[in-house]
Amino acid sequence: MPKIPGADTRLSRTLQSLDRFTPAGIEALACVGLALLERINNDAPITGRVLDTLYALQDALHGVSDQLPDALAAFLSTVEEEKNHG
Repeated sequence: MPKIPGADTRLSRTLQSLDRFTPAGIEALACVGLALLERINNDAPITGRVLDTLYALQDALHGVSDQLPDALAAFLSTVEEEKNHG
């Protein structure tokens, strides 16, 4: 369970569910969250291409963890491509 000053994480089922992920999985989730928030803040659409790579990353998080690095790299690469080329 993460220690966030001022936040009572015991009340959050979402934060409690992080216990099932490895540290690499939690890091991947943080990267995804930051990338998606950046798109939202810049009014950039979450395209089908981004969603497809996000689904693959989700499968890696819940399935074979050795696929996680490649799935995260594909997601981040797709987000960057979409950002640069609209």
